[in-house]
Amino acid sequence: MHKPKKGKFRYRLDSVLNVREIREKQHKEVFAEKERILIEEKKKEEEIKNWEDSLNQQLRKSLVGEIKDFGSILRRRSHLVKVKEDVVSQEEKRVDAETAREAQRVKLVDAMKDRKIIEQDKGNKKDSWKKLMDHEEMNFLDDIATSQFNRNKEQK
Repeated sequence: MHKPKKGKFRYRLDSVLNVREIREKQHKEVFAEKERILIEEKKKEEEIKNWEDSLNQQLRKSLVGEIKDFGSILRRRSHLVKVKEDVVSQEEKRVDAETAREAQRVKLVDAMKDRKIIEQDKGNKKDSWKKLMDHEEMNFLDDIATSQFNRNKEQK
């Protein structure tokens, strides 16, 4: 075993830890963006569904009582079909956004695990370094005590 250097603890994989922290930060930023996009898509979906409900209510009101203009009812109905297609399209966009967010969440979790592994290794290495330094210090103090004991013994 090599003799340890005195001084401050230096972790050899600090650069790797820094890269992993940067990567995790980037994944967090991308995840936040995916989350924002998902929220926007949900909001759009809710707005379109509310619009569809409003059009359905208007159509129902126009069907109550005497029908004066059947063409306007058909136009409203065809418009309602178009809005229904928009709802389905928006639901697909929301599902895609959820999928993208979930994929990014997995990447973020993996990046966090990678960083934590390096941090734990750093902690373990630091603990073993401290034990080694304490052991070396005890050996040094033992050597001093032994040499003083021998000196005192020789003086007598």
